Amino acid sequence: MPKAMTTMLRAQMLEEIQQLRLQIVQYIQQEHQPEFGNLSLKLAQSPLSHWPELLQQWLTPELKNKAMRLEALLAAISLMDMGLYGLCCDCEQRIERELLLRDPARQRCQHCSAKIYA
Repeated sequence: MPKAMTTMLRAQMLEEIQQLRLQIVQYIQQEHQPEFGNLSLKLAQSPLSHWPELLQQWLTPELKNKAMRLEALLAAISLMDMGLYGLCCDCEQRIERELLLRDPARQRCQHCSAKIYA
């Protein structure tokens, strides 16, 4: 994969991570339950990589999708850091460029995705 494309996709994912972070914090602050106050404090004291785990017990429908997406984005960034970005997690073949442009956090090629959802 060309370095320029990887750099662009990384920037795109980092921007989305920041947006998700803000949305999660805003959602928690809007809730008036004392439990969410504790969660807010835990999130503030934890690295972003621990957020999906911390959110597991609080997964309201609104938080569930955000937590899952955050986890996928963080995993994709980790794969970039390891030099494995763009490889299918099942067959280890290159993920099609068009698919990564549509969703930079994608971890399966078209063939393997079709097998899962068949």
